[in-house]
Amino acid sequence: MNDLKALAEFSAKIGSDPEQVQAGGGNTSLKQDGTLWVKASGFWLADALRSDLFVPVDTARVLDAIDGGDEEDVRAATITEENPSGLRPSIETSLHALLPHRFVVHTHSVRTIAIAIRTDVEARFAERLKGLSWAWVPYVFPGLPLTRAIRAAIDSRPIDVIVMGNHGLVVAADDLDAAAELLAEVERRLDAPAVKLASATPPARDGLKPVRHAAAHVLATNERMRERATAGSYYPDHVIFLGPAAATPETRRPGQHLLLVPGEGAYLPEDAQPAADELALCLALVLARVPDDAQLISFTAAEEAALLGWDAEKYRQSLERPA
Repeated sequence: MNDLKALAEFSAKIGSDPEQVQAGGGNTSLKQDGTLWVKASGFWLADALRSDLFVPVDTARVLDAIDGGDEEDVRAATITEENPSGLRPSIETSLHALLPHRFVVHTHSVRTIAIAIRTDVEARFAERLKGLSWAWVPYVFPGLPLTRAIRAAIDSRPIDVIVMGNHGLVVAADDLDAAAELLAEVERRLDAPAVKLASATPPARDGLKPVRHAAAHVLATNERMRERATAGSYYPDHVIFLGPAAATPETRRPGQHLLLVPGEGAYLPEDAQPAADELALCLALVLARVPDDAQLISFTAAEEAALLGWDAEKYRQSLERPA
């Protein structure tokens, strides 16, 4: 089996696991003969065996963009003659190019995020990841700013694991099996007790639909989780697909798509994209693993506005499959 086919199989596997990847989030890549094959922006890793979703880019040109270019320079590194569908490379293409490993895997692991949104994040990761070659990077706007922050954090050290504040996880290796084993090991180390996600069947509400995943309704029925869900947003894809924080009927503001009716259930607008259902489930999975006494770091209004106004994310949303 060739390496790109093997990567597609692995990508489809983790893309189908909501504790690793949700909707079009996360990305994987392979470096081969000067070409970086990276997941296309807006596509779901779960579809990696049903669609050709890897985009070829010139690795050297992307590295040049990290040094002194911009996101347009990263996109311009696409090898157009090998990209007949005109796909746009992932927002995190520069991150994949930066790391020297042949295989790079970036997920929105709920176990990682459940720690990466805490105020004591560095101490928690240091305790759990001891003995691994890892680095911590506080939240930075995705794309080139994040890649440059990672470059500064690793400082030419051989790093195989990167945990990113309010964002997710990166693991990398020269062998795909080794990358898969490392991902499993990190997940094992970061595991924590979780609130039982009892299912619910909310009643109908005009103009709204219950979140498709029954387990997500714990966000409304568990008081502590509801308080945290409505207190702020904690990672980029939540903001992109659900808007700033969740809301209750009494607190809902324009742009807030996830509505939590206490004791009843979680709702979305009737025309919400499928990604919104996946991100609602993700929020439940993340908050279920956060201890009651933990203090959390939510995005500022400026950080939320930057994500909502980002052209790259508007492009990704435009590719979402219709509900």
